[in-house]
Amino acid sequence: MAKRFTIGLNYFFDNQSNSGIVNYIYNIIAALNILPKDEKPAIVVFYSANAPVDYLKTIQYPFITYRLFHPYPLNFFLRKVNGLARRIIKKDIYREVKYYSKIDTLYPCFTINDINFDDYKNRVFWLVDFNNRAFPDHYDDKGSNMLKQQQELTSSDKRVVLSSNALFNELKGYYPNYKCDIKLMRFASSLPELNEQDIPAVKKNHHIDVPYLMSPNQLWEHKNQGMVLDALNIIRQKQPDLKFKVLFSGSIKVNRGKGLYIDTLRNKVEEYGLRDYIEFLGVLDRKDQLLLMKGSHALLQPSLYEGWSTLVEEAKALNKFIILSALPVHKEQISENVDFFDPHNAQQLADKIIACLKHSPVISPLNYQENIYNYAKDILNALTINV
Repeated sequence: MAKRFTIGLNYFFDNQSNSGIVNYIYNIIAALNILPKDEKPAIVVFYSANAPVDYLKTIQYPFITYRLFHPYPLNFFLRKVNGLARRIIKKDIYREVKYYSKIDTLYPCFTINDINFDDYKNRVFWLVDFNNRAFPDHYDDKGSNMLKQQQELTSSDKRVVLSSNALFNELKGYYPNYKCDIKLMRFASSLPELNEQDIPAVKKNHHIDVPYLMSPNQLWEHKNQGMVLDALNIIRQKQPDLKFKVLFSGSIKVNRGKGLYIDTLRNKVEEYGLRDYIEFLGVLDRKDQLLLMKGSHALLQPSLYEGWSTLVEEAKALNKFIILSALPVHKEQISENVDFFDPHNAQQLADKIIACLKHSPVISPLNYQENIYNYAKDILNALTINV
């Protein structure tokens, strides 16, 4: 029997630092799991000590191995031998034997100069987005560190995964002479089974007793939660009898760009008098988050920029209506069960929220399993190298 193609997955993340990538890795494994047995690749998950490995294990993928990753040998003698090898033959014998020999390709990689994997040949890179080019003022270094990485990748011959055609168009605009090998992987979200009968208990646990919209995003400036607060201030003044809440989930500790965006948002809540309209729920248990999303009146994605929105995919998977910023990538991603708005126009967003609360939107059912299957095929196409 032919050797099963083996994908190594780089899983050095946790829910506090980047829950989006945690779910991204989960969705890769879950998508591959719907393929026929003979088409399923083997998977080796290289994980850090703080990575939520048990979350991936719930998928019960049949051909998977989990390996706690140590960049260098713990044994003193092996460290010396490995160090000597690196100096003489420019090769990391330890990682070559312990990790690289187990896989045919490694994904996702982010920088060419990676202390953990820089000497492994078959790396596939994920260029998440060009947010630093679109909004350099959101970064304390004006996005220069990310810019350097993007320039290195696009001028190399490496294989680079993009998540949308909109992102590919941006790349061609920023780097018209790019040399990298581009593959598109429009990811889909695989969700655990949810029992709607559990929704009342989850709502009660979080003290939610009014209709609500939910916006589960990391609390970063480009996610644009501040615009939602501006819209709610308009609604509070013009429709004071409209009782509802907006629930934000996502780590309140994560620090990206200029600082803790949560501080800006909390100050705005106090300035506008929105305590009765807003809940910051922090990092939620995954199933609790999905149950709250399912029980919401609608989902809300106000982002100024996305490479491919996880929340939009989850809205499609849950058959939920979503109020969505009118970005090219969002219009590429969804065309039904959606109401688009200008992410710079608080009045327009306020009108959309009011209309959604007063007139429940009609949902068109979607066969989302087809999206997941197509994603699995895209994964194999993008990650198969030198078989």
